[in-house]
Amino acid sequence: MGDSSHIFEDHDNLDEAEQLLAMCLGVDPDELDDDYEPPKRTRERYLSLVARRAGGEPLPFLTGHIEFYGLDLAVRPGAFVPRPSSELIVERSLKALRRKREPVVVDVCAGAGPIALAIADERPDAEVWGADISEEGIKQARMNARRLGIDNAKFKVGDMYEPLPRRLMSHVDVIVGHVPYVPADELDDLPAEVREFEPAYTLTDASDGTYLMERAIVEGLDRLKPGGRMLLEVAPDLSRMVKRLFRKSGFGDLEVGSDDDDLTITVEGRKPL
Repeated sequence: MGDSSHIFEDHDNLDEAEQLLAMCLGVDPDELDDDYEPPKRTRERYLSLVARRAGGEPLPFLTGHIEFYGLDLAVRPGAFVPRPSSELIVERSLKALRRKREPVVVDVCAGAGPIALAIADERPDAEVWGADISEEGIKQARMNARRLGIDNAKFKVGDMYEPLPRRLMSHVDVIVGHVPYVPADELDDLPAEVREFEPAYTLTDASDGTYLMERAIVEGLDRLKPGGRMLLEVAPDLSRMVKRLFRKSGFGDLEVGSDDDDLTITVEGRKPL
């Protein structure tokens, strides 16, 4: 994983413990009282959850939700867990959409749809599509869209862009994606909470990490309007390689976006006019 392991290993143990305790008590974490002694049954439930977390089970599977770009997303096993690191691609795509009216946005390899949902929530005038090969991921995306009343985001099951309506060809303003990029021979290096609890195909394309990335770029070019942009979230050590794929496929105006810590990276390109 090179220097991308922070995406999987960045934990605040005290904060997670407080979230679990607050959930058991049915209060907000800010309302926890250090002097309060919970009933025995509550203590046992809490200690059971702590043990499961210590065993590697992802926190969102224990709490049943995660906050992403201000949205409270319901989470369950069977799909890629939304990561705060993906909030950068939402910010960058919203910037790219700033001057566009009623834009069309596609989220490829959408998983449970956090990126698509966040963009659709921020831009109610946008037509947002998410596609993923994972039936469970798309099921969760649709569930959260209904829960949150986000009716301008639609989700389809299928291989890359294949399930999207044909009318979108050459009509998309922005394509975004967090495409699986972990090289197959590095899966065993991932933390147990990732490799043992999230489907392998949501993490890797079973190659050196470039197969799906190249498909997203090459196949996405025809979907974009002239001047349309593509933004892909990648590990920092892959940015140079992904820029080469963009350039080779005919994209111009290449950019690398990053967060304040230069830990999260987006590689971006524009389809020529």
